[in-house]
Amino acid sequence: MKDKNVKPRAYRDQQLQALSVRQAKTIDALAARIFPTTDTPGAVEAGAVFYIDQALAGPYPELRPYYTKALRALASHAKEKFAVPFLKLSAPQQDAVLKDFESGNVTTFTKAADFFETVRAHILEGVFGEPNYGGNKNLIGWKLVGFPGQQYGYPDAYINRVVDLEPVACEGMPKKPGQ
Repeated sequence: MKDKNVKPRAYRDQQLQALSVRQAKTIDALAARIFPTTDTPGAVEAGAVFYIDQALAGPYPELRPYYTKALRALASHAKEKFAVPFLKLSAPQQDAVLKDFESGNVTTFTKAADFFETVRAHILEGVFGEPNYGGNKNLIGWKLVGFPGQQYGYPDAYINRVVDLEPVACEGMPKKPGQ
């Protein structure tokens, strides 16, 4: 149960509810390797870490110890493999550590492959999910795939053609008549 007297920790311009600042930075580093910024925004710009933080504080609190243990194992494995903390590794070195996790090739953490799949799924949820859940900042994910978001409906003109409407999140929707 969350202690209401504990103040949230600041990370960038948002408050963290479940993760420490170090954990958030590590998840951002993971997100940057799993869904990188290219000529389009990536998971970091979409705020995937804030989706994960909100999920661990809300609907998935049972995963907090799992994330804590896995992130410690990630740091330990990086130090063991390269003698440097994960956050200080180069991009190719971070990729090598993540490949070990993805393949389950981490002798000190038997759930490495499971964690990789979990964090990967959560990062993707943070990029493409409803922004009310903490990620998909500025509707980045929806714009990447051309999803128009929460529209009330589409005019007949959109049958059998690409929808070119600006994405709308739940909180940006106008109220239905009578509400």
